[in-house]
Amino acid sequence: MLTLLAAGCTTKDDTTNQSAIYVTIAPLRAVVEEVTCHDFDVEILVPKGAGPETFEPTAKQLTALANAEFVFSTGLITFEQNLTESVSKERLVDLSRNITLIEGSCSHGHHHSHGVDPHIWTSPRALKTMTLNIRDAIMERYPDSAKYATAAEELIARLDSLDDYCRSKVEESEIKSMMIYHPAYTYYARDYGIEQIAIEHDGKEPTPKRLTALSDRAKRDNIGVILLQPQYSVDKVRPIAQAAGAEVVIADPLSEDIEGEIRRITDIICK
Repeated sequence: MLTLLAAGCTTKDDTTNQSAIYVTIAPLRAVVEEVTCHDFDVEILVPKGAGPETFEPTAKQLTALANAEFVFSTGLITFEQNLTESVSKERLVDLSRNITLIEGSCSHGHHHSHGVDPHIWTSPRALKTMTLNIRDAIMERYPDSAKYATAAEELIARLDSLDDYCRSKVEESEIKSMMIYHPAYTYYARDYGIEQIAIEHDGKEPTPKRLTALSDRAKRDNIGVILLQPQYSVDKVRPIAQAAGAEVVIADPLSEDIEGEIRRITDIICK
């Protein structure tokens, strides 16, 4: 069985290499590439360094999307919801299906999908459901390509292992809360029973009063690490970190290696 799994994606299916697949954000690319055995060119809509919350596709991208084999999205970010005007229903795949969503909002004051937090990809358990959604869409189009189902099963097994790792690390550390500038690990926090304390609130920087309260909270909870996304300046969290004696660590929820990033963040907050 292991040999079969390892060999599942060794042959490239030329019949499926017709046009590109698009994913809306970088963390989705590796998942789609793995399930599709690299049979397609997988392009990312939001360029590196750009924020999904304020992104708008260019006219050239919209033309390419109209001819794409699939467009995989979280279905929860504002620009993703607007893609229905350019991409047919059959080709636009909403990966949030079957995930229990959490109310919330993203940065810059932009609310998504009627106040739903969009960061589903930062939880191994949600990633597993997203993988199943990718598999189902691919297999519906290519029912004879059993290797795609095999590849999805292999990825799901690895995500189960990552889930077990995160759960055991959180339980062993007895961590109760984590502090981050932008609330990007909401689903991760829910799945492992952690309170995510966001410094940014509704896309707004904290007031002096809230800064004081956050500093007191960090000290009270013995928070030794404050997570900061790479697109934000360390100046936004330095006062709290200094007051609490905490270390500022970069966390990148838009990393293409989202599995590796989840494991890294788990190790950091649970040390």
